[in-house]
Amino acid sequence: MHWADAYFRNVTGNQTISTGISPSGPIHVGNMREILTGDMLYKASLRSGLKSRFIYLCDDMDPLRKVYPFLDASYSSHVGKPLYRIPSPDGKGTYSEYFLAPFLDTLDALNVSVEVIRTSNLYATGKFQKAIEILFERKDQVAEILERISGRKIEEGWSPYQPICEKCGSITTTSVKSFSSPYVEYTCKCGHSGKADIRKDDGKMPWRIEWPAKWYALSVTIEPFGKDHGAAGGSYDTGKAIAKEIFGIDPPAPLLYERIFLKGMGVMHSSTGISIAANEVLKFAPPAIMRFIIAKNNPSRHIDFDPGIGLLNLVDEYEKYLSAYYGEDTVGDPDFRSVVEYSSTGKEVRPPEVSFRHIVNLVQIYPDDRNLLRALQKGGYKSDNLDNDIKNEIQIVRNWLNKYAPESVKFRMLGVNDPATLTDSDKKILQEFISVMDIIGWNPEDIHNSVHEIIKRMNIPPAEGFAAFYRALIGKDRGPRLGYFLSNLDREFLKKRLLSVTAKRP
Repeated sequence: MHWADAYFRNVTGNQTISTGISPSGPIHVGNMREILTGDMLYKASLRSGLKSRFIYLCDDMDPLRKVYPFLDASYSSHVGKPLYRIPSPDGKGTYSEYFLAPFLDTLDALNVSVEVIRTSNLYATGKFQKAIEILFERKDQVAEILERISGRKIEEGWSPYQPICEKCGSITTTSVKSFSSPYVEYTCKCGHSGKADIRKDDGKMPWRIEWPAKWYALSVTIEPFGKDHGAAGGSYDTGKAIAKEIFGIDPPAPLLYERIFLKGMGVMHSSTGISIAANEVLKFAPPAIMRFIIAKNNPSRHIDFDPGIGLLNLVDEYEKYLSAYYGEDTVGDPDFRSVVEYSSTGKEVRPPEVSFRHIVNLVQIYPDDRNLLRALQKGGYKSDNLDNDIKNEIQIVRNWLNKYAPESVKFRMLGVNDPATLTDSDKKILQEFISVMDIIGWNPEDIHNSVHEIIKRMNIPPAEGFAAFYRALIGKDRGPRLGYFLSNLDREFLKKRLLSVTAKRP
């Protein structure tokens, strides 16, 4: 049983599934495990016949922690201010919306149906008023919970609420002096003294307290989160205790997930610059791939995201799953049908007429659309023109080749008369092939068999024999699978090219 379906084997009643991400920078592939895990749980709950709500809390009240690598030095004046009150890097709108907008577009493209709630709106509409009043009333008990479970000493003067200074705009430099609902009196390090209204967005709760307050205010029943939050003494442990002992509610059932690593670089985090924005992935990979990598991996397993050759292999695997779903292939995953269904972006998808890998090769052989169309048709594409879907996939392939493809995959076709560095053995292999190329079937299997017979007769290892063709055609020792590669070349062009490189020079 798929992990999302298994989660609901013994769950009953109405459910509210909550996720949350701070728009402090580009929302990246690593963040997608949060939202897509939540989305798959939501879809699984509906499959189980439960009435469910799926929410995404945009933590736009979080303060800017520092000047991140992607920001200019002018943002030093905004450190400590809430993200939704900071200007956008492009000068249009707010900082939080600047990073949120492309993420929401990505969610639409990935068929994520989620209710987006900005934390600033929860404060501004008074949704947290009751929770904040309870926290102030039981302030000492909250502090005791935090110390007992986290093992950290709570500083004198600690408050369960952080006012925003109305003069300097900082949320990290204020100190609470008194509370008489709905007002919090404070002083700020900038020298200002003021009053914050808890019915408005005049301040916020610290993260460890705000999290259970969200559960209380929004009746959250299920929440996926990273394993760091689930560590002993971590934010979920303190949140559970605050939920039960302060708010008198059951905490949401958790689902802990492992992190996503950017292959060769480490854990993704926008603040360190080690990340790829989620909307960027849609430019160089089919949309379903981001869902597929989450759907096929149990949340307890970490994921290495490789935008290079790993991406190409991942698309191969996804296409194989699709073929298995429609009875045209087999895979070893017993949950493959559910994996395909949870990978859906909302469109009906069948096994591709032309594989992604094949398009990778064809766009490098034929840069112009007319010849590319003919080659695609030869490979199984049935339309008389390039429709929008195939055009989009071609552009995705080109984007991947330009930015992430390893050199081992990239090549450039040499012209008929371009020079080539060949050994005498290479030339002999090519000459033997020229002698039979007019009479063999011009398809991958017949071409491969013909080349294999030649190099076997000459007692040459396959890799060395195939290299003769790659050196002659693309100037490299390796290339695409030879039978498919040659079959997609015009036979007359290939003959002229091989005659050119094997001819005796004066």
